[in-house]
Amino acid sequence: METLEARHGAKDVVQSKVGVMSIVGMFYAICCAGAFGIEEMIPECGPGLTIVILLVLPLVWAVPYSLICAEMGSARPVEGGSLMWVKEALGEFWFAIMVFCNVIWSLVCNTVYVVLAIGYLGKIVPLSDTMSYALKILMILIFFTINVLGVKDVSIVSTVLSILIVIAFAVVAVVGFMNMNQSPMQPFFSDEYDTAFQHVGAGLAIGIWMYSGFDELSVIAGEVQDAHKIIPKALMIVVPLIALTYILPTMAGLGSVGEWADWTTEPDGVGYSAVLYQFIGPAAGVGFMIIAIIGQASIFNVCLTTGSRCVLMLADEHFGPRFVANLTKKRGVPYVGLIVVAVVTMALVPFSFTFLVVVDVFFMVMVTSLTVIACMKLKREIPPEEVPFKIPGGKTVHTVCSLLVLIICVMSTLVNGMDYFLGGMIWILFVPILYVLAKWKFKGSTINEPDLYPINPKTHLGFGDVKKLGGLYAGIGVFAIFAKFFINWNEGDWGPEYYLDTYGSGLFSDFGQMQTVTVIIGIVCIVAGLIIYLVGRKTN
Repeated sequence: METLEARHGAKDVVQSKVGVMSIVGMFYAICCAGAFGIEEMIPECGPGLTIVILLVLPLVWAVPYSLICAEMGSARPVEGGSLMWVKEALGEFWFAIMVFCNVIWSLVCNTVYVVLAIGYLGKIVPLSDTMSYALKILMILIFFTINVLGVKDVSIVSTVLSILIVIAFAVVAVVGFMNMNQSPMQPFFSDEYDTAFQHVGAGLAIGIWMYSGFDELSVIAGEVQDAHKIIPKALMIVVPLIALTYILPTMAGLGSVGEWADWTTEPDGVGYSAVLYQFIGPAAGVGFMIIAIIGQASIFNVCLTTGSRCVLMLADEHFGPRFVANLTKKRGVPYVGLIVVAVVTMALVPFSFTFLVVVDVFFMVMVTSLTVIACMKLKREIPPEEVPFKIPGGKTVHTVCSLLVLIICVMSTLVNGMDYFLGGMIWILFVPILYVLAKWKFKGSTINEPDLYPINPKTHLGFGDVKKLGGLYAGIGVFAIFAKFFINWNEGDWGPEYYLDTYGSGLFSDFGQMQTVTVIIGIVCIVAGLIIYLVGRKTN
């Protein structure tokens, strides 16, 4: 049987010898890079619940997902990582959906970190709009250059940046604990919501975001020597390290500075830098904000790497122009993919952080869900002797881990807010259309593997694709109807006033109007999906 490496062209990839701690640095950079963002959880959930969420999420989300990715990464350490796992397990259609979602997710994530980095800088030095945009472009160009040098150089930079961030938050933790004068767990809940579920929902989305990204480095596994050994070891180190980075400084800050209701990432709010500012001096607080900028730059550095590999996969599998797959001769770096990612990031940086996050949520859920479903299927198909690293507890623990991740994926789309749900759902509807257009134009996996993925002459898509397309749209429609009733139950008491105050005008300002639009989209998707499915039965 032909190996995945040979079948998908991984033989052309230049491998680098990268140590465990270098991979830990890259994982830390892309999954964490500091506790920035948790400030928004505290006034929403309450200090006590925030700490509990940060303690529980690694057990029910980060550890299960990292174990799943580590096991499959040891069995299939190929260039493309989780993308290729989906192709092997679920076929071309779902692989293409995965690739498009991953590309869009990567591009939006890249932009978010650039926006945040320069935003933090704006808290220290006043910046005009022109200067802010120029600095964003400069940041993109700097890390583009680093990435062109190759994965090993990216890992070195990420490791250095990660060490600085760990030191900065360690100092916050030590100073905070030395000056602790109150309980960091009181009050347990904030006064923002009426029920415990609503409080949990308010912080769950941010918490999941903080503990996400454990599948991203599987995309470049084919470029790392002994990836099946290195990546699982790195994951076992980095998950506890990330949890400690979040929990200890947060407890120390709440126990020393307090003022939990005023914690925020906004310039005039309380945050981790306040610990150093209050107990050491203003210079220390400013120094910490510089570390905050470094943290966002660190994440962007690695996201640029993984994003370019996603674009490379799009071209390699003939769902995009072939020239995008060009590599540098010496290091085998997908320089065209890096250019594409850099240019798109430059185009997106003028948009607001809120807009970018709204677009991003659904794509993250789709990528994670497809990865887990593919791993569940491959777990049953791959012989045990081909899996060097196995999840302790066998298939039972693997199933429990998978179900936990899928449940949290679903919950994250429902508790993020009606605005996030509707905005994300609208964007996700375009992904299947991208697949159809790309398949018609570039022929997809048929070019490389005509026997495995023949084209149906009636539809010019793969056999069975029309039925899958109909099923996907019908499924989205059913989920939209369910989400309308769930979100109305969860947000109905406070949603109308909240969205009106937040947005002022437009679609997202009217809670009732958003629900109506969601139902309409859901019904249209169900009807269209059923029609497409019936057509597929006749054409396939």
